[in-house]
Amino acid sequence: MTETTYNVLTGLIYILIILLASWSSWKKGEKEGSVFMLEYLRENKFFNDTDYNNFMKHIRTEKHIKDAAEVSPQDLKKNDKDISNKD
Repeated sequence: MTETTYNVLTGLIYILIILLASWSSWKKGEKEGSVFMLEYLRENKFFNDTDYNNFMKHIRTEKHIKDAAEVSPQDLKKNDKDISNKD
């Protein structure tokens, strides 16, 4: 392997490592920031326990809707046939 090829590969690997580290750090920071914000709102009485629980229920519902939207029409048809055969 020539020295130029080695230098190019090394540079690409360094760039890839930096991109992966940045992405990982961003995702971790996004989660920690959200948790901090919710705790702050709850501690300073912007949210009481009922509001917090309603908010979390809303988030879980939104996540469930997002996951359900990723089901293909063929899978829905297959599941519909499976359900009607069970009766």
